[in-house]
Amino acid sequence: MPDHSQFRDIIDQSLAGAASTQAQQTLREHLPTCAACRQYLDASNCAIAGLADFSFPISPGLDSKVLAAVAARAQQLQAAHIQRRRLWATSCLALLLTVAGSFAVSQLGSLAAATFHLQTAPLHLGLATFWITPSVLICMLLLLPGFQTVLGSRKGLSL
Repeated sequence: MPDHSQFRDIIDQSLAGAASTQAQQTLREHLPTCAACRQYLDASNCAIAGLADFSFPISPGLDSKVLAAVAARAQQLQAAHIQRRRLWATSCLALLLTVAGSFAVSQLGSLAAATFHLQTAPLHLGLATFWITPSVLICMLLLLPGFQTVLGSRKGLSL
């Protein structure tokens, strides 16, 4: 028994103009002997004929409107990409400055502890609690992609 799905594929390819010469010859030999495939070919021809009547007028300026919309969207995507890169660079710079500032404050704290005869451990714990930890956490928050999306979606925000 012949494989009708294979012949239906050949029929579809033939109607689309993509069937090879050998496939078309095989189809021509098969169609006189198979009523199901002839019926499928007739139904496909009717569907294609029905599509020919399915048309609507296109305004002359539609091409330029579509091209303008695509170009505008490409510019929006490029601007968003640049904004994300700028936000990432700003966040990295903030993190670097936080680390450098935290190191400087730690060194100054050690110098102050030595000058004023204070214990260094509680001083460093206080610096870590009130200066270093919040600064690093805020910088890390800025580096999160979800937070960048929220920042980038606000109008009027320029970074």
